[in-house]
Amino acid sequence: MSRGKYLSLPEARKKRQLDRFAKEHPSEGDAEQFESLLGRMSKPEAKTPESDDQTSKKPEDRED
Repeated sequence: MSRGKYLSLPEARKKRQLDRFAKEHPSEGDAEQFESLLGRMSKPEAKTPESDDQTSKKPEDRED
């Protein structure tokens, strides 16, 4: 248990007081920067054109 006036996260979860915990521990992050980063991270990867199949062959299987 916490000893001060603030809830710890485990206490807030047990007591179902996450709203109070959030008010006591405000975010200091940059919402715009976070959204931008999250958007870049969540974009599907661009499909690359098929290679000429030489990269998937073992060196001894290649026809030079």
